[in-house]
Amino acid sequence: PCGTSVTTFAADGTVHDVFDIHDNGRGPHSDITLKLAPDGTIASFEAHGHSTFGAPSDETFALTGGRAKWDSQDEHGDQAVSGPVFFEPLSAADTDPFLIAALQAHGGTLQLLPGGTVKMEKAGDATIQLNGASKHLIAYALTGIALTPNYVWTEDDGTFFAEGDNWSWLGPEGAEAAQAQLVAKQQELTRAHDKDVAAKLGHKAPAAGVALTHAKVLDVEHGKWLTNQTLLIRGDRIAALGASIKIPKGAEIIDLQGKAVLPGLWDMHSHLGDADGVLDVASGITSARDVGNKPDVLDDYKKRYDDGSAVGPHVYRAGFIEGRGKDAAHSEITAMTEAEAKAAVEFYAKRGYEQIKIYNSMPVELVPILAREAHAHGMGVTGHIPAHMLANEAVSAGYDGIEHQNQVLLNFFATHETDTRTLQRFSLVGDELAGFDLNSKKAKDFFGFLREHHTVVDPTVATFELTYVAGQGKLPPGTEKAVARLPVQVQRGYFTGGLSLEGKADLYKRSFDKMLQSLKSMQDAKVIIVTGTDGIAGITLQRELELFVKGGLSPIDAIRDATIVPARAMKVDVKTGSIAKGKVADLLVVDGDPLANISDISKSVMTFEAGVRYPSKELYETVGVAPW
Repeated sequence: PCGTSVTTFAADGTVHDVFDIHDNGRGPHSDITLKLAPDGTIASFEAHGHSTFGAPSDETFALTGGRAKWDSQDEHGDQAVSGPVFFEPLSAADTDPFLIAALQAHGGTLQLLPGGTVKMEKAGDATIQLNGASKHLIAYALTGIALTPNYVWTEDDGTFFAEGDNWSWLGPEGAEAAQAQLVAKQQELTRAHDKDVAAKLGHKAPAAGVALTHAKVLDVEHGKWLTNQTLLIRGDRIAALGASIKIPKGAEIIDLQGKAVLPGLWDMHSHLGDADGVLDVASGITSARDVGNKPDVLDDYKKRYDDGSAVGPHVYRAGFIEGRGKDAAHSEITAMTEAEAKAAVEFYAKRGYEQIKIYNSMPVELVPILAREAHAHGMGVTGHIPAHMLANEAVSAGYDGIEHQNQVLLNFFATHETDTRTLQRFSLVGDELAGFDLNSKKAKDFFGFLREHHTVVDPTVATFELTYVAGQGKLPPGTEKAVARLPVQVQRGYFTGGLSLEGKADLYKRSFDKMLQSLKSMQDAKVIIVTGTDGIAGITLQRELELFVKGGLSPIDAIRDATIVPARAMKVDVKTGSIAKGKVADLLVVDGDPLANISDISKSVMTFEAGVRYPSKELYETVGVAPW
């Protein structure tokens, strides 16, 4: 368990809730008071606390006389209301039980405030074993809140019981044994949906293949366009490429009319969820490295993506290994002793994982043991830098890669006493980086050290833009169009900000700008850099590439860091990462010129993943995301 929600009902109808989560050195807290209207919707709501990253979170809502008003650090609203509506708080709050009751009272559909519509439909049922007895529960799918359905479980009388997924669970104390049984039932529903989407939108070419004519093909190695090309795909491979290719009889012909064809993109920092396979492929991401997931869940995604029963990229797996303690991330595989470290590596090696990922709470003395064991099994080593260790020490102990640019830059500011299991791993960089000289000997020596060790750095700067720049209620400049493509309730998450910027907004903005500049410093030092997200799949990678260019990289270098460079880092460049005869047909077609304007990378038209063609627009629409 990583948190609690304690709800108290007063005699006058007032509901009090204390909601608290602490996981991975952070988490939200809310003290909530609310009252319900006679129709079961929220009449008033007040919450005080802090966000996941520690920023103040104070939120109020009131519906009186047909007028709704809401206010917080993140958003403000005032509008007339003529029918039943349900306010969806941004604060961390346990309000879904009330939402379920209100939906049942209003026929299963409700308008949401500040926007959107939620719909509830029965999705199935299950009889589980709980505390020695059988219990029958009903599953409902809620759509309109997230990118994929939220599943909730009720008693037979409609009373809320629990909700959850592969990542989190909220249910009554003492009923934890229900989680695995109910999530397994939800996965059956998800698999059936995913199989239907794959069958409807995945197009396999005839035996003679498919020819893309009048294509502008990116030669990513030489950084130039090859114009008026014909690209022939047969099966899962590129069969031919050239200006005068003879198209076989019976082949499907697609005239691209000058549209650009790029190698399929890589996301080197994903945590796959149910919407991510579709979002990745819609955005042209055909290869993804998952660096932290439940092993059984991740292995299931990989299997289904590979066999075509779900839409998704080629998956490369880094097995998550964490220490234990109050600030640790909650991992299924942990190690605090040498024997546990060896067993953890063996666990992932038997499953055929390409890498392991070491995390914040790992005892420093176990790092070289984990690295030695992983390398002995032919596996790579990446991760965060454990608390009380520095990046250069981790690399010397066997790290092949480092996740997140803050973990790289902490090498300049952290000491062996710094507790980077907490929010200090973010705030220390924000406080110090603005005044740091990237041309100093200290910086050049460290970047040279990373080059000499062939260390693969995965900066994920798009996620740090939200950490350091996104003030509460404000979007970072340049993200507006991408966020507007998302469903309304998903958009709201972008307005909650990151670290508290009180008195530090300018400092943290300058530190983030310096973080982007550090990408160019590393590129100039010939450090290996790859693109990753740690955010909403697909769309976040598009922003990552924009930020690479904003930091000083050329568009072609940024694209290389999303194609051939990660393919080399994962030792699969012989079959992917560039467009050439014999390579796997992993391709992105865009209606634009990303070498002239990197933002054109978002103008995806279609993606070929192992030769199967998917239309971007229709894929996006299956998860409620608007095409570009």
